Amino acid sequence: MLKKIRTAFLLLLVFGFSTTLMGNEWANYYFPDALGSYWTYQNQDGDELTRYAIEPQEVNGETHRAFSYEPALENWADYNYHTHPYFYQVSDDWTAFLVGDDIENATRAVTEQQWQEVVSVMKEQINNQLPEGVRIDLDVTYELDIQAQDYFYFLPNNPTFNEEWEALRIDMQIDLKMELTSNMAGFPPTTQAITMSLTLTENGVVTGTETVDTEAGTFDDCLVISYSTAATIETEPDIPEAKSMFADTYSESTTTLWLAPNVGLVKMEQESESSGVVRTLELTNYEIKTTEGVASSQ
Repeated sequence: MLKKIRTAFLLLLVFGFSTTLMGNEWANYYFPDALGSYWTYQNQDGDELTRYAIEPQEVNGETHRAFSYEPALENWADYNYHTHPYFYQVSDDWTAFLVGDDIENATRAVTEQQWQEVVSVMKEQINNQLPEGVRIDLDVTYELDIQAQDYFYFLPNNPTFNEEWEALRIDMQIDLKMELTSNMAGFPPTTQAITMSLTLTENGVVTGTETVDTEAGTFDDCLVISYSTAATIETEPDIPEAKSMFADTYSESTTTLWLAPNVGLVKMEQESESSGVVRTLELTNYEIKTTEGVASSQ
């Protein structure tokens, strides 16, 4: 009996180890990370970004695969967690990016930038409707609380085509204080407090495979992954106009990635639903290393 238990335990260990190897092989097939490998991309504005595979790093007591980038990120508002992970892990089930803190930094930077634009537009719209010589000044202050999950679940190992998964969730609360003052006689200063609760969810789906042409070459059998965001917004008090304004600020978006076998990311397209702005990234040059040397380059 004891011998049978030992045999069963050994088989479980072997099976678990084999499953881990299969997961790693799958991840390496679409997300190679051999040291010395690099990938150079160009975005829609002609700016270049180069990713380098570096030594694994320990984060919060756990070992993560790691990348570095040139040029270094200078503004968190320009950060894109789909294409710019610094640390990630490969488990039996997932390739997941450790980006929670980065997303919070980026969301805060984007929110601050967007609110400056929103307040400027609101001031202009209000004053355009007033009689000549009458001005209203709008002062908006806010406190922002952002909670993003630690990992962005980039890709399940051996995914089923057209089967969605929840890749990311971000919960955010903005406590706004809006103060109106005017040079108009009899117009007392007015203060309005608004609390906005926002939940952003992002679902991923592998839609199939395609051939992709880039400056770095033509890549067959590229895995196509589409991520779609959706926003749920509530305000206290319930102000439909504020909800609509917030919805435009945190609009839904779609990000599509193409991953080439044994190369990795070769193309990205990202579009915002409200603005129609399209961001792109395309591989222009790369070199993939193996233990025997260079596997492929362009």
